[in-house]
Amino acid sequence: MVPLKAVVFDLDGTLINSAIPFKEMKRKIISYLQSNGVTLGLLNEEMLTIEILRLAVEDLQRKGFSEKQIANTLTQASKIMNEVELQSADNATLIEGVPETLKALKRQGLKLGVLTRSCHEYTEKILTKFKIAKYFDAVAARDDVNQPKPNPEQAFYLLKLLGVDAEETLFVGDHWSDAECARQAGLRFVYVGAMQGNEKVCGLGYKSVNNFSEVLKVVNDI
Repeated sequence: MVPLKAVVFDLDGTLINSAIPFKEMKRKIISYLQSNGVTLGLLNEEMLTIEILRLAVEDLQRKGFSEKQIANTLTQASKIMNEVELQSADNATLIEGVPETLKALKRQGLKLGVLTRSCHEYTEKILTKFKIAKYFDAVAARDDVNQPKPNPEQAFYLLKLLGVDAEETLFVGDHWSDAECARQAGLRFVYVGAMQGNEKVCGLGYKSVNNFSEVLKVVNDI
């Protein structure tokens, strides 16, 4: 097996307990999209944000909206997401064991990165707030790429920043989109949290740990 050179982490739910009110965010996005041409009733807050935006784009394309109009609509939707994220940052909490684990991984000479669907400004604010920014060599946020995870573009962008190959990298996350991104990009992956009831992740066959502190053992066993 190729030696491990880097470990990259999801942010919300993996490094921190997020305070982002996702349903409120989705309601605001849906309301904005509907007021700008998207069919009423097409979208709902139970959908993933990426699905909401995909369906909105397809709907607007069918209705003959120009690419420029659609791009402007997506830009405004992204601003709504950014605002909600930034407003929630003060209420986020750090997951137990994160600083100690990051410090231990850096001592082993590994490069560390953050791969998140949150915006870059929010990500930097969170890393600074909890004094863990010093451990990371690079960050790839939602607004750093055209296609965020689970699309592999975001992972490839982060790998380039870190100067490592996919097979040399372990991705640690807590969501199906993390696992799917890892699969498409060719990254190793470990899921943090209970696999039970998460059929999408189970079906990908990745290793799981119950809590963040166990990540170090996974790395040491590679």
